[in-house]
Amino acid sequence: MTELPREGAVKPLAGKTKEGKPYARPLAVEAEIEAVLEWPLPKAFALAAAGKLRPQTLVYLMRNFRPNRPDRKYDTLVVAFFSRLERAGDRLTRDLSDLDRERVNGLVRDKALRLIETDRLDIFEMSFKTGAERLHYSARAVVRLRSTTEVSREDLIGPDSDLTGEEAADALSAVADSSMPLAEARTMLNQVLEMLNEKERLAIFYVLQARMTETEAGAQMGCTARNIRYLLKSAAAKARATEERARQGARERGKP
Repeated sequence: MTELPREGAVKPLAGKTKEGKPYARPLAVEAEIEAVLEWPLPKAFALAAAGKLRPQTLVYLMRNFRPNRPDRKYDTLVVAFFSRLERAGDRLTRDLSDLDRERVNGLVRDKALRLIETDRLDIFEMSFKTGAERLHYSARAVVRLRSTTEVSREDLIGPDSDLTGEEAADALSAVADSSMPLAEARTMLNQVLEMLNEKERLAIFYVLQARMTETEAGAQMGCTARNIRYLLKSAAAKARATEERARQGARERGKP
């Protein structure tokens, strides 16, 4: 086989957004794929593997021209895909330790392999950047939540965030006029984090650290924005209860 099969129009994407709208490739990507379909197969594979074509075009070739048996030239496409995937996530993991960064990349690779095996890469053809970010945000959250040490209040905000540590604590506890000393607030926050379930922590992570909207956080967790609001309110209620118990204890200790 020396040329790509002539199939007329580029195959449409089957996936849909959370709003129910069909995925659609950018027009420039559609045009590039149409042009590539006129080339000899070795040329298409070589240019895609070398990064000379858009990543969406690379994904299209991976999905639609997978060989029935091992093929070295096809394998270069897969290697290029994972290389681009890791580069796309660099800015999302640069603040992590080397160990956590490797854990995130490992989770991303495992998830991407499953998506390739089940041919569920539609979002990568629509927007490679969006697909890569979703995998890295999810993996990053898992690594943090499953860490052997508890997530500190500072971990809830990123290095580029506009939030200060105090503001993050205020957002979590939902006590805007709190006069609690900083050290006591940090202790209370750690106590609250211990009480939260994994879904509540994920909701807080996406909304505070990743700075997503409730709708975007819901898309990451597979639920609605309403569910995210419920999780945040639940976390805030636990925080208020913890603060009240802390203040009650302080009052009792202060009694003669």
